[in-house]
Amino acid sequence: MLIESIVRKTLGVKDHRVVSVEGDLDGLVIELDKKRSRKLPCSCCGGRAKVYDRLPQRSWRHVPLWGIPTNLLYRPARVRCPQCGIKVEKLPWAKGKDRLTIPLVIALATWSRLLAMEVVAKLFGVSWPTVGAAVRRAVEYGIDRRKTDGVLYIGVDEVSRKKGHVYHTVVYDLSAGRLLWTGAGRGKETLERFFAEWGEERTKRITAICCDMWDPYANVIKEKAPQATLVFDKFHLVRHLLKAVDAVRKDEARELKKQEPELLKGTKYIWLKNPWNLTPKQRSRLGRLEKLNLKINRAYLLKESFQEVWDFSYRGCARRYLKKWFWWATHSRLKPMRDFAWLLRRHEEDVLNWFKVPITNGKVEAMNNNAKAVSHRSRGFRSEKWFNTIMLHCLGKMPMPEFVHKFA
Repeated sequence: MLIESIVRKTLGVKDHRVVSVEGDLDGLVIELDKKRSRKLPCSCCGGRAKVYDRLPQRSWRHVPLWGIPTNLLYRPARVRCPQCGIKVEKLPWAKGKDRLTIPLVIALATWSRLLAMEVVAKLFGVSWPTVGAAVRRAVEYGIDRRKTDGVLYIGVDEVSRKKGHVYHTVVYDLSAGRLLWTGAGRGKETLERFFAEWGEERTKRITAICCDMWDPYANVIKEKAPQATLVFDKFHLVRHLLKAVDAVRKDEARELKKQEPELLKGTKYIWLKNPWNLTPKQRSRLGRLEKLNLKINRAYLLKESFQEVWDFSYRGCARRYLKKWFWWATHSRLKPMRDFAWLLRRHEEDVLNWFKVPITNGKVEAMNNNAKAVSHRSRGFRSEKWFNTIMLHCLGKMPMPEFVHKFA
């Protein structure tokens, strides 16, 4: 197959022809021209009209052919459109005044979902800003065309962009497992910005929202989406419980440091693990420690008894059990466990909402790990803008621009 035929088929041109292909291994230059007496589509309405005049020749960067840099040359025509007036023709291989062809945008953006942008730039022999422009185009296209009617359950969390406690708030569609929005910060203003951009109409369709017990998030959700059921993530709740148990262990280890410094050494995960995940050695040591009247053992028993709340089928039964557990924890004479019990009491209604809508941020945590992987492979991002763009591109599951030829 001739190069001219490859160009015509991959560009999908019908109103244009390949005039010449010149160059060598250092680069190819493909010159195009319009076919004679052919009406061309208007760039505004798409209707066909007669050619009015021709503009100066322009150049577009195209997908490398066998690794050889390729450029397209063409003199765009202006058409006399009955509806729009004198307008530039709609080019099948480029949009507006972009210097990149649509196939190159698709190719760069597709590979940028799999590799770091710097690696993609080296593979295609282009600069990093060129890859960035392609990714930005793809994200703009995807945001305009993604379907959000079915977004009923969302999860809200934060992810670290770089060292120094630089956080971004992330909002996920829990049903589709995709990123909907991300913004710098994890305060009240950040989440308010999401609801402002999401709009009242789409917000009203949200049925339930899952997040951790971070007050700025909870307050904004109750204010901006009062119809949605707020569910506090049970895994974050258990994380607070494990932190309280470990605090009891540390306090008791300090008390026993002079008398029996080796008694609790290396036992951290014995108390934090689920019983069925213990190794035989850990199980044996736990059996010996349980015979002693240790504070950490009381905390461990409270931890295990708390897990039973998720076994109930009805919200009322779970509420009655939590009431008993609250009494046990507040009378345990263990300050970390008392603090956790009061934290639970303050957020009890939203914790029990899990029995209404059993959603968790499990998918959110998985996607947060994917976000970290994307950030690590790119060695991090200096600016908020590019972090948001790449996260939406890689995790948003947004549609890509369509073309006659697929590149992945």
